[in-house]
Amino acid sequence: MTVYCERFIRKPEIKLASALFALLAVLLFTGNKAEAHMNTIGYSNITVEGSSVSYELYLDPQEINQWVDYQSDGVFIIEPGAKPRKEGEAGWAKADMDRLIADHLAVSSGQQTVQGKIGEVLIQEKENKPSARILINYNFAQPVEKLDIRYDFFFEDLDPQHQNFSTIHTANGDIETVFHQNHRTVTYALAEGAETGTVTTEVKLPRWAVTLFDYVWLGMEHIWSGYDHLMFVLALLLLKQRLRNYFFILTAFTVGHSITIALSALEVIHLPSSIVEPLIALSIAYVAVENIWFKRMEWRWVIALAFGLIHGFGFAEVLRGALGDGYILPLFSFNLGVEIGQIAVLAVVLPLLVYAGRLQWYRSAAYGLSGLITLIGMYWFIERIWF
Repeated sequence: MTVYCERFIRKPEIKLASALFALLAVLLFTGNKAEAHMNTIGYSNITVEGSSVSYELYLDPQEINQWVDYQSDGVFIIEPGAKPRKEGEAGWAKADMDRLIADHLAVSSGQQTVQGKIGEVLIQEKENKPSARILINYNFAQPVEKLDIRYDFFFEDLDPQHQNFSTIHTANGDIETVFHQNHRTVTYALAEGAETGTVTTEVKLPRWAVTLFDYVWLGMEHIWSGYDHLMFVLALLLLKQRLRNYFFILTAFTVGHSITIALSALEVIHLPSSIVEPLIALSIAYVAVENIWFKRMEWRWVIALAFGLIHGFGFAEVLRGALGDGYILPLFSFNLGVEIGQIAVLAVVLPLLVYAGRLQWYRSAAYGLSGLITLIGMYWFIERIWF
C-alpha cells in the first residue's frame, strides 16, 4: 500500500493541488459578499478663483449618520419645538457638520490657513443613490498661490476603503485625483502656464502623472479586491486548452470589459448593480458547469468576450459620476490598472494550470474545483438577488 501511494500521489502534485485549493479558498473567504465594487464613495468639485476656494463635497448620508452616532455614543437630544424637515433637507445639526468638516478637511494656501464656512447641505440623488451635497467656502487674505488639501474622512474610525474622486479647477487647467487611505494630501502649485502646476504627495510630479498613478493604482486595487472577477477568470482557465487558446480567452475577456468600462463610466450605457452583480455571479456558475460538461472548447473566447461585457459594468461602477471633462486620462489609467492587476494574478495562476494540465489527476481535480466554483457562483447569485 505504501508503494502504491508513493507512485500515484507524488509530493509535487500534492503541493500543486494544495496551491490551487488555497487560491480558491482565498477568493471565497477574503471578501465580504464578493462584490466587485469598493465601499463608500465620495466626490469633490474644487474651484480656485483668486483668493477664494469653493469646495463642493458629496458624501454618503449613511456614513455621516454613522459618524454622528459614533461621536454621540448613541445619545440624542431632540430640541423642543423642532420643525419637521423639508424634502431634500439634511437633518444633521449645524454643530455636527461644523465638527465633521473641521476634523476631516483642511484647505490652506501656503502659510495661510482659514476655517471653511459651510453653506447649504442638501440630500440629492447622485448616480441613482442619495448623496449629501455640502458646499464649503474658504476665503483667504491674498490670492491662492499654493493650494494644500488634506482629506481625512472616515478612514480611521469607519471605513478604511472610503474613496473620494476629486476634480480641482484652476485657471491653469483641471486635475483629477482620488483621495483614499494612502493618499490623503494634495499640494497644487499655481503658476503661470498650464504645464507648471504640480501635485505633491511625497515628491513633485506633473499633474498628468499624478492622475495616471492614482487611477492605475485604483484599477489594480479594484481587480485584486474583485474576488468574483478573479474566480470567473480562474473558471475560464480551468478547462484544459492549447496555450494559444488561453491567450485568445484572456484577450477576449479584456476587450469585452474594456468596452463596457468606457461606455458605463462615461454614462453612455448603464445597467444597475442590482442586475449586473447577479449576472456576474451567474457567469461564474455557467463557465464552471461548462468545465464539467465539455472536455475541450475551441470557441471559449466567445463566452469570455460576452461575459467580459457584463463584468465591465461591474468594473466601471466605481467610476460612475467620477469623471469630468478631462476623462480620457483617468479612464485609460483605470483600465490600464485593471489589466496590470489581472496580468499580475495570471502570472502566478496560469503557469500552475499549464503545468497541472500535464498530470494524470488534473481532469478530476478540475471537475472538483469546477463543482465547488458552481456552488459558490450560485450562492452569490441567490445572495445578490435576495439580500
